[in-house]
Amino acid sequence: MITILLACYNGKEYLPAQLDSILAQNTQAAFSVLIRDDGSTDGSWEVLEDYAGRYPERITLLPKTQPTGSAKGNFFALLDAVGEKGLCRPGDYLMFSDQDDVWLPDKVERTLALMEQTQGSPAVPALVHGNLKVVDKDLKVLNPSFFAFQGISPERCSLTNLLVQNCITGCTMMINQPLFALADKTPPECAMHDWWLGLLAACFGKIGYTIEPLMLYRQHGDNSVGAKDIRDLSFYTHKLSQKEQIQKNYREMFAQAEFLCREYEDKLSDQQKEILQAWYTIPKLGRFGKARRILQYGFTKNTWLRTLGQFFSI
Repeated sequence: MITILLACYNGKEYLPAQLDSILAQNTQAAFSVLIRDDGSTDGSWEVLEDYAGRYPERITLLPKTQPTGSAKGNFFALLDAVGEKGLCRPGDYLMFSDQDDVWLPDKVERTLALMEQTQGSPAVPALVHGNLKVVDKDLKVLNPSFFAFQGISPERCSLTNLLVQNCITGCTMMINQPLFALADKTPPECAMHDWWLGLLAACFGKIGYTIEPLMLYRQHGDNSVGAKDIRDLSFYTHKLSQKEQIQKNYREMFAQAEFLCREYEDKLSDQQKEILQAWYTIPKLGRFGKARRILQYGFTKNTWLRTLGQFFSI
Protein backbone atom coordinates (compact mmCIF):
# COMPACT_ATOMS: atom_id res chain seq x y z
CA MET A 1 0.00 0.00 0.00
CA ILE A 2 1.16 3.53 -0.81
CA THR A 3 -0.02 6.35 1.42
CA ILE A 4 0.23 9.82 -0.10
CA LEU A 5 0.69 12.57 2.50
CA LEU A 6 -0.82 15.87 1.39
CA ALA A 7 -0.13 18.99 3.47
CA CYS A 8 -2.58 21.84 2.99
CA TYR A 9 -2.69 25.49 4.00
CA ASN A 10 -4.82 28.06 2.16
CA GLY A 11 -4.68 26.13 -1.10
CA LYS A 12 -8.31 26.33 -2.18
CA GLU A 13 -7.58 27.68 -5.66
CA TYR A 14 -5.34 24.79 -6.72
CA LEU A 15 -6.45 21.86 -4.54
CA PRO A 16 -9.03 20.40 -6.97
CA ALA A 17 -6.51 20.10 -9.81
CA GLN A 18 -3.95 18.44 -7.54
CA LEU A 19 -6.43 16.01 -6.00
CA ASP A 20 -7.89 15.14 -9.40
CA SER A 21 -4.40 14.40 -10.75
CA ILE A 22 -3.70 12.07 -7.83
CA LEU A 23 -7.02 10.27 -8.08
CA ALA A 24 -6.48 9.78 -11.82
CA GLN A 25 -3.12 8.01 -11.45
CA ASN A 26 -2.57 5.25 -14.00
CA THR A 27 -1.27 2.52 -11.71
CA GLN A 28 -2.09 -0.96 -10.49
CA ALA A 29 -0.65 -0.14 -7.06
CA ALA A 30 -3.07 0.34 -4.18
CA PHE A 31 -2.86 3.87 -2.78
CA SER A 32 -4.71 6.24 -0.49
CA VAL A 33 -4.36 9.91 0.44
CA LEU A 34 -3.94 11.21 3.98
CA ILE A 35 -4.54 14.96 4.26
CA ARG A 36 -3.79 17.42 7.02
CA ASP A 37 -4.89 21.06 6.92
CA ASP A 38 -2.77 23.49 8.94
CA GLY A 39 -5.47 26.02 9.81
CA SER A 40 -6.61 27.31 6.42
CA THR A 41 -8.89 30.34 6.34
CA ASP A 42 -9.67 30.47 2.61
CA GLY A 43 -12.22 27.66 2.29
CA SER A 44 -9.69 24.87 1.75
CA TRP A 45 -11.24 22.82 4.53
CA GLU A 46 -14.59 22.75 2.75
CA VAL A 47 -12.90 21.59 -0.48
CA LEU A 48 -11.13 18.82 1.42
CA GLU A 49 -14.33 17.74 3.16
CA ASP A 50 -16.07 17.54 -0.22
CA TYR A 51 -13.38 15.31 -1.72
CA ALA A 52 -13.17 13.14 1.40
CA GLY A 53 -16.94 12.69 1.26
CA ARG A 54 -16.93 11.75 -2.42
CA TYR A 55 -13.93 9.42 -2.21
CA PRO A 56 -14.04 7.86 1.26
CA GLU A 57 -12.20 4.75 0.08
CA ARG A 58 -9.28 6.87 -1.17
CA ILE A 59 -9.08 9.98 1.00
CA THR A 60 -8.76 10.41 4.77
CA LEU A 61 -8.92 13.94 6.16
CA LEU A 62 -7.37 14.33 9.59
CA PRO A 63 -9.40 16.26 12.19
CA LYS A 64 -8.54 19.90 12.80
CA THR A 65 -5.76 20.38 15.34
CA GLN A 66 -3.47 23.19 16.46
CA PRO A 67 -1.65 24.59 13.39
CA THR A 68 2.09 23.98 13.19
CA GLY A 69 2.68 27.19 11.26
CA SER A 70 5.00 25.75 8.62
CA ALA A 71 5.11 23.30 5.72
CA LYS A 72 7.73 21.16 7.42
CA GLY A 73 5.71 21.11 10.64
CA ASN A 74 2.64 20.05 8.70
CA PHE A 75 4.49 17.15 7.06
CA PHE A 76 6.05 16.02 10.33
CA ALA A 77 2.55 16.03 11.85
CA LEU A 78 1.41 13.84 8.94
CA LEU A 79 4.30 11.44 9.61
CA ASP A 80 3.22 11.29 13.27
CA ALA A 81 -0.32 10.46 12.14
CA VAL A 82 0.99 7.66 9.93
CA GLY A 83 2.66 6.13 12.96
CA GLU A 84 -0.39 6.53 15.18
CA LYS A 85 -2.67 4.95 12.58
CA GLY A 86 -0.23 2.17 11.67
CA LEU A 87 -0.37 3.12 8.00
CA CYS A 88 3.19 2.14 7.09
CA ARG A 89 3.79 -1.57 7.63
CA PRO A 90 6.58 -3.67 6.08
CA GLY A 91 6.20 -3.51 2.31
CA ASP A 92 4.34 -0.18 2.42
CA TYR A 93 5.50 3.17 1.05
CA LEU A 94 4.89 6.85 1.69
CA MET A 95 4.73 9.62 -0.92
CA PHE A 96 4.52 13.36 -0.28
CA SER A 97 2.34 15.91 -2.03
CA ASP A 98 2.06 19.67 -2.02
CA GLN A 99 -1.36 21.24 -2.48
CA ASP A 100 -0.81 23.29 -5.62
CA ASP A 101 0.93 21.07 -8.18
CA VAL A 102 -0.31 18.58 -10.78
CA TRP A 103 0.99 15.01 -10.93
CA LEU A 104 1.69 13.44 -14.30
CA PRO A 105 -0.57 10.38 -14.84
CA ASP A 106 2.17 7.80 -14.24
CA LYS A 107 3.94 9.47 -11.30
CA VAL A 108 2.97 6.77 -8.79
CA GLU A 109 3.82 3.90 -11.13
CA ARG A 110 7.19 5.31 -12.16
CA THR A 111 8.16 6.28 -8.63
CA LEU A 112 7.29 2.83 -7.32
CA ALA A 113 9.39 1.20 -10.07
CA LEU A 114 12.30 3.47 -9.17
CA MET A 115 11.91 2.55 -5.50
CA GLU A 116 11.91 -1.18 -6.20
CA GLN A 117 15.03 -0.77 -8.32
CA THR A 118 16.80 1.39 -5.72
CA GLN A 119 16.05 -0.49 -2.52
CA GLY A 120 16.92 -3.91 -3.90
CA SER A 121 15.70 -5.57 -0.73
CA PRO A 122 12.55 -4.26 1.02
CA ALA A 123 14.56 -4.33 4.26
CA VAL A 124 16.93 -1.59 3.07
CA PRO A 125 15.94 1.98 4.04
CA ALA A 126 15.44 3.91 0.82
CA LEU A 127 14.32 7.25 -0.56
CA VAL A 128 13.69 8.10 -4.21
CA HIS A 129 12.82 11.38 -5.89
CA GLY A 130 12.70 12.95 -9.33
CA ASN A 131 12.66 15.94 -11.60
CA LEU A 132 9.78 18.35 -12.20
CA LYS A 133 8.50 20.58 -14.97
CA VAL A 134 8.39 24.17 -13.73
CA VAL A 135 5.09 25.78 -14.76
CA ASP A 136 3.28 29.04 -14.08
CA LYS A 137 -0.04 29.33 -12.27
CA ASP A 138 -1.89 28.40 -15.46
CA LEU A 139 0.35 25.33 -16.01
CA LYS A 140 2.31 26.89 -18.89
CA VAL A 141 5.79 25.34 -18.93
CA LEU A 142 8.52 27.74 -17.82
CA ASN A 143 11.29 25.14 -17.85
CA PRO A 144 11.11 21.39 -18.61
CA SER A 145 13.68 20.58 -15.90
CA PHE A 146 13.61 21.85 -12.32
CA PHE A 147 17.07 20.36 -11.81
CA ALA A 148 18.48 22.54 -14.60
CA PHE A 149 16.36 25.58 -13.69
CA GLN A 150 17.41 25.53 -10.05
CA GLY A 151 20.95 24.27 -10.65
CA ILE A 152 20.43 21.07 -8.66
CA SER A 153 22.77 18.08 -8.91
CA PRO A 154 20.75 15.02 -7.78
CA GLU A 155 23.83 12.78 -7.95
CA ARG A 156 25.36 14.75 -5.05
CA CYS A 157 23.55 12.73 -2.39
CA SER A 158 26.32 11.49 -0.08
CA LEU A 159 26.18 12.47 3.59
CA THR A 160 28.85 15.13 3.01
CA ASN A 161 26.92 16.59 0.08
CA LEU A 162 23.53 16.58 1.80
CA LEU A 163 24.80 18.26 4.95
CA VAL A 164 25.64 21.28 2.84
CA GLN A 165 22.93 21.34 0.17
CA ASN A 166 19.63 19.54 -0.25
CA CYS A 167 19.02 18.05 -3.70
CA ILE A 168 15.69 16.37 -2.84
CA THR A 169 12.33 17.96 -3.66
CA GLY A 170 9.82 16.61 -1.18
CA CYS A 171 6.79 16.63 -3.48
CA THR A 172 8.50 14.08 -5.75
CA MET A 173 9.66 11.87 -2.89
CA MET A 174 8.81 8.31 -1.87
CA ILE A 175 10.24 6.54 1.18
CA ASN A 176 9.89 2.90 2.22
CA GLN A 177 8.86 1.47 5.57
CA PRO A 178 12.41 0.86 6.93
CA LEU A 179 13.28 4.54 6.38
CA PHE A 180 9.99 5.63 7.97
CA ALA A 181 10.84 3.46 10.98
CA LEU A 182 14.17 5.27 11.33
CA ALA A 183 12.45 8.65 11.26
CA ASP A 184 10.88 8.20 14.67
CA LYS A 185 12.81 11.17 16.08
CA THR A 186 12.11 14.69 14.89
CA PRO A 187 14.84 17.30 15.33
CA PRO A 188 13.70 20.40 17.26
CA GLU A 189 15.37 22.46 14.53
CA CYS A 190 15.30 21.22 10.96
CA ALA A 191 15.67 22.86 7.56
CA MET A 192 12.90 20.84 5.87
CA HIS A 193 11.29 17.42 6.21
CA ASP A 194 12.69 16.18 2.89
CA TRP A 195 16.20 17.29 3.86
CA TRP A 196 15.98 15.41 7.16
CA LEU A 197 14.71 12.22 5.51
CA GLY A 198 17.47 12.55 2.92
CA LEU A 199 20.12 12.71 5.64
CA LEU A 200 18.74 9.55 7.25
CA ALA A 201 18.73 7.76 3.88
CA ALA A 202 22.29 8.91 3.15
CA CYS A 203 23.48 7.53 6.49
CA PHE A 204 21.58 4.27 6.70
CA GLY A 205 20.25 3.32 3.28
CA LYS A 206 20.02 4.28 -0.36
CA ILE A 207 18.88 7.26 -2.44
CA GLY A 208 17.66 6.97 -6.02
CA TYR A 209 16.51 9.60 -8.50
CA THR A 210 15.25 10.07 -12.04
CA ILE A 211 16.00 13.04 -14.27
CA GLU A 212 12.66 12.54 -16.01
CA PRO A 213 9.93 14.89 -14.71
CA LEU A 214 7.24 13.33 -12.55
CA MET A 215 4.93 16.32 -12.11
CA LEU A 216 4.12 19.94 -12.90
CA TYR A 217 5.62 22.25 -10.25
CA ARG A 218 3.27 25.22 -10.16
CA GLN A 219 4.72 28.67 -9.43
CA HIS A 220 2.16 31.25 -8.37
CA GLY A 221 3.90 33.68 -6.03
CA ASP A 222 2.77 32.13 -2.75
CA ASN A 223 4.85 28.93 -2.82
CA SER A 224 6.37 27.87 0.49
CA VAL A 225 9.70 27.23 -1.26
CA GLY A 226 9.30 27.63 -5.00
CA ALA A 227 11.71 27.58 -7.94
CA LYS A 228 14.25 30.27 -8.87
CA ASP A 229 16.22 30.44 -12.13
CA ILE A 230 19.90 30.05 -11.26
CA ARG A 231 20.87 31.85 -14.48
CA ASP A 232 19.01 34.99 -13.46
CA LEU A 233 21.13 37.63 -11.72
CA SER A 234 18.19 38.39 -9.43
CA PHE A 235 18.63 34.88 -7.96
CA TYR A 236 21.92 36.00 -6.43
CA THR A 237 20.89 39.56 -5.55
CA HIS A 238 17.87 38.11 -3.74
CA LYS A 239 20.18 35.78 -1.81
CA LEU A 240 22.41 38.69 -0.79
CA SER A 241 19.38 40.57 0.53
CA GLN A 242 18.28 37.64 2.70
CA LYS A 243 21.15 37.63 5.19
CA GLU A 244 19.00 36.91 8.26
CA GLN A 245 17.16 34.06 6.52
CA ILE A 246 20.45 32.58 5.30
CA GLN A 247 21.87 32.69 8.82
CA LYS A 248 18.72 30.98 10.12
CA ASN A 249 19.04 28.29 7.44
CA TYR A 250 22.61 27.54 8.47
CA ARG A 251 21.64 27.37 12.15
CA GLU A 252 19.03 24.76 11.23
CA MET A 253 21.50 22.86 9.05
CA PHE A 254 24.03 22.65 11.90
CA ALA A 255 21.31 21.81 14.44
CA GLN A 256 19.87 18.92 12.43
CA ALA A 257 23.37 17.50 11.92
CA GLU A 258 24.13 17.69 15.65
CA PHE A 259 20.78 16.06 16.47
CA LEU A 260 21.48 13.28 13.97
CA CYS A 261 24.91 12.65 15.47
CA ARG A 262 23.60 12.59 19.04
CA GLU A 263 20.30 10.72 18.66
CA TYR A 264 21.54 8.09 16.17
CA GLU A 265 24.99 7.65 17.67
CA ASP A 266 24.60 3.90 18.12
CA LYS A 267 23.74 3.42 14.42
CA LEU A 268 26.36 5.70 12.84
CA SER A 269 29.80 4.59 11.76
CA ASP A 270 32.87 6.32 13.18
CA GLN A 271 33.46 7.98 9.83
CA GLN A 272 29.89 9.31 9.69
CA LYS A 273 30.20 10.72 13.21
CA GLU A 274 33.45 12.41 12.26
CA ILE A 275 31.83 14.01 9.20
CA LEU A 276 28.81 15.19 11.19
CA GLN A 277 30.92 16.63 14.00
CA ALA A 278 33.24 18.33 11.53
CA TRP A 279 30.22 20.02 9.96
CA TYR A 280 28.22 21.18 12.95
CA THR A 281 31.26 22.51 14.83
CA ILE A 282 32.26 24.83 11.98
CA PRO A 283 30.63 27.89 13.65
CA LYS A 284 33.13 27.57 16.53
CA LEU A 285 36.05 28.20 14.16
CA GLY A 286 37.55 31.45 12.95
CA ARG A 287 37.24 32.60 9.35
CA PHE A 288 40.42 30.81 8.18
CA GLY A 289 39.54 27.68 10.16
CA LYS A 290 36.07 27.55 8.59
CA ALA A 291 37.48 27.79 5.07
CA ARG A 292 40.06 25.12 5.78
CA ARG A 293 37.42 22.77 7.28
CA ILE A 294 35.10 23.22 4.28
CA LEU A 295 37.88 22.36 1.83
CA GLN A 296 39.31 19.55 3.99
CA TYR A 297 36.03 17.63 4.17
CA GLY A 298 34.56 18.68 0.84
CA PHE A 299 31.68 20.65 2.37
CA THR A 300 31.20 22.43 -0.94
CA LYS A 301 28.05 23.26 -2.87
CA ASN A 302 27.43 22.20 -6.45
CA THR A 303 28.69 25.44 -8.04
CA TRP A 304 31.74 27.53 -7.22
CA LEU A 305 29.57 30.64 -6.84
CA ARG A 306 27.35 28.97 -4.24
CA THR A 307 30.42 27.66 -2.41
CA LEU A 308 31.90 31.17 -2.42
CA GLY A 309 28.70 32.48 -0.91
CA GLN A 310 28.90 29.80 1.75
CA PHE A 311 32.38 30.97 2.79
CA PHE A 312 30.90 34.37 3.63
CA SER A 313 27.67 33.09 5.18
CA ILE A 314 28.83 30.55 7.78
